[in-house]
Amino acid sequence: MTKVAISGGGRCNVLHDTSKPVPEILNGYPRGSKELNGLMTKRFSPDNAKDWFTSHGVKLKTEEDGRMFPVTDDSQTVIDAISWAADDAGVKVRMSEKVSSIKKVDGTFVVSAGSQEEIFDAVILATGSSKAGHEFAANLGHRIVQPVPSLFTLNAKHEIKEGGTFHGLSGLSVQNAQITLKVAVPGRKKKKAIMREGPLLITHHGLSGPAALRLSAFAAREFHDAEYKCTVTVHWAPDFGSVDEIDKTLTTVKGLSPKRMVSSACPLLCEGGSSAIPRRLWSALVIRSGFDPDTIWCEAPKKKIRKLAAIVGEFNVDVTGKGVFKEEFVTAGGISLKDIAMKNMESKKCPDLFFCGEVIDVDGVTGGFNFMNCWSTGFVAGNGAATCV
Repeated sequence: MTKVAISGGGRCNVLHDTSKPVPEILNGYPRGSKELNGLMTKRFSPDNAKDWFTSHGVKLKTEEDGRMFPVTDDSQTVIDAISWAADDAGVKVRMSEKVSSIKKVDGTFVVSAGSQEEIFDAVILATGSSKAGHEFAANLGHRIVQPVPSLFTLNAKHEIKEGGTFHGLSGLSVQNAQITLKVAVPGRKKKKAIMREGPLLITHHGLSGPAALRLSAFAAREFHDAEYKCTVTVHWAPDFGSVDEIDKTLTTVKGLSPKRMVSSACPLLCEGGSSAIPRRLWSALVIRSGFDPDTIWCEAPKKKIRKLAAIVGEFNVDVTGKGVFKEEFVTAGGISLKDIAMKNMESKKCPDLFFCGEVIDVDGVTGGFNFMNCWSTGFVAGNGAATCV
């Protein structure tokens, strides 16, 4: 229950907005969305999960970003509901008994813990991303997709140090930015672009926020292969089009506001009149483009306006490492889905062995998706194992 306890800063982000269609929810899974489709539409849907928690005394609320929490804002509410349900079902919880091996012998499972061995008709592996769970599965004939970190922030030490564009801007966010990682593909001249869009946050270490975190999840293996040292490209105002389109828009400002300082405020205005880029970041981008701080628009050279447009639309950031997003620790990888019958989460290699949660090669972005995978696959695996007893 450790992850339940610390999720959402101790509030437990138990689900993602269950009013959304399942296909939309599945977009939150970089790996496993196709395989989860049937399970979440036919066997244990997000609505089923919500109903389960509600029927067990956990009243839920949905926040603006889609995250769902107990109205108590206390993860203990979720822990208690699960624990009481287990008690009512007669589940025996045994603590401090480390399992050392699981073997299949004459159609049953021999589970070793310490000096004791016990026989079971069915086993469910719900060991999360721990190495032990993968080793148990591998020893029983399953393929393991190498686990690598997912959901991490991007360090950019060159940009945050004194003289860097992000220096002094920690805590500043852009409401809608686009961040892209381009990777070489063997046999192809054109690089593959992995792109995500959304709010982007500048931190003491580099970049975070939904756009960066989603990119880290969907490009988890690419970042790992690059040893977390690569270049990402940020478009600070994607709603305003390409570099050429931004160049044209900025050029018109010369005539509309000739006496205004270029660095004073971003002239790319969203609906409602707010600037697409916060003032302090805009000023830093203007300086990065070679403008003097007091240059006014009517004196702005075309070449520098073009350079400013390029920096707005194609700002390269050297990634120098990865950080940790709050208390999240999610991995991409695990037991290959090719070895699992998703209709009941049973092994295709070892009958009466079932899997659920993060031990399998499924992972989601932040926002309740990883718990939804755990509840859904856990419910199906539990029912599957019950048929063996």
